[in-house]
Amino acid sequence: MCQREVAGVDFVRRHWRGEVPLARVFWWNMLIVGTLVNLITGGTALAAHVTGAPIWLAALIFFLPLPLNLLLTVSVWRSAGREAPGWGVFARAAASVWLALMLVV
Repeated sequence: MCQREVAGVDFVRRHWRGEVPLARVFWWNMLIVGTLVNLITGGTALAAHVTGAPIWLAALIFFLPLPLNLLLTVSVWRSAGREAPGWGVFARAAASVWLALMLVV
């Protein structure tokens, strides 16, 4: 296995287990990177639809980041369990709202 494959597996494993610090996974991974990924794929799906691509292709493009969105939401929920209750409850609620918005927008 090459170094990149190991790094990718480690990224998923650490996030799934909630081992990433909540501040990093919430602010950087979810809100900044995750939102950018969703905006790019959403815009690409819209452009595909407008240019006459089949609706299934536009839908496929739109839902491509869904596994990442679920991973980031689970990561926030699990990392929040290791934090102070106030910050953890806020992060869990915000992650749930973020996931719902990313499925709609």
